[in-house]
Amino acid sequence: MSTGENRTEVFRSPITDRAAWNAESIGGKAGVTYALDAAELSAIARLLERTRHRATYDLAKSDFETPELQRCFASICHEIMHGTGVVLVSGVTPEAFEPADFERIFWGFGLRFGTPAVQSAAHNRIGHVRNEKENPRNRGYMSDRELGFHSDAFEVIGLMCVQNAPSGGLTHIVSSLAVHNELLKHAPHVLDALYEGYPYATAERTVSSRPVTDYSIPVFSRVGQTVSSMCVDTYMRMAADKLGVTFPPDLDEGLQRFFDTCARKDLLLEFLLDPGEILLLNNFTTVHSRTKFEDSDTQRRHLLRLWLKVADGRPVVPALLARGTDYEDLCQRG
Repeated sequence: MSTGENRTEVFRSPITDRAAWNAESIGGKAGVTYALDAAELSAIARLLERTRHRATYDLAKSDFETPELQRCFASICHEIMHGTGVVLVSGVTPEAFEPADFERIFWGFGLRFGTPAVQSAAHNRIGHVRNEKENPRNRGYMSDRELGFHSDAFEVIGLMCVQNAPSGGLTHIVSSLAVHNELLKHAPHVLDALYEGYPYATAERTVSSRPVTDYSIPVFSRVGQTVSSMCVDTYMRMAADKLGVTFPPDLDEGLQRFFDTCARKDLLLEFLLDPGEILLLNNFTTVHSRTKFEDSDTQRRHLLRLWLKVADGRPVVPALLARGTDYEDLCQRG
């Protein structure tokens, strides 16, 4: 893959579709919530009983097809792919369902929107986001520290809360397309470097024969009139270190402007995921972060995570898909 395939012309007009939202227009947590009704919850309960004799990973998309959930799945899919890119599903509570069933419910929802990707060398397709004593690669999702704004490796990200922390662990989401609009308005000169992008050096690549990607991943890119994003600044800076070169000053300024804009309260969607709630994000139109949290002896923050590959998804440059493909290939070899 050549860098030229991924470097596109800067989109110089304001992005006006619904994915370019701000804190007011999206309406807070309530504005992104799809509340499951009684019929939908009853259908989920029946699906659980019908599939209980089978392992979670053995279940297919067809196992979660039922007329009562058609409207739900269609509405959520449209919102993720063609709307704001953010949906929070509520109604699956510890009072209504056993927390032991959350993983199966989450898997069923994920299969309706994409194919779950491998997330680790153990070939896990459901990740566990929690503070682990054993964290040899210092992975952020296995820590209790604050995680800055970033993009994950696949098109749709799913998180389901099993248990929140006694304190901290707030979720932050920003429309990266709204950030693009603000940069176009206030600092248009930084967009060229952000569209150029930079190679990545991921945690998985550090133990491979190719620790740095041989292609650049742009922060912003376009296919026709469709703008998309991907940004993990730590991987870009690690790549420069691995290559023994100075990080480009214009990209450094662009990233600082990007993250300063992400932190603006007028753009930021902030909330706490409650047990049983499922959050689905379009990774190509949003970036997300998490505040530091503290566990206690009796309460430990625990989220489930899905990375979903979407067939015929958003039109994007090759690098945005290659990052996920590379990640999964490295995990499967590990």
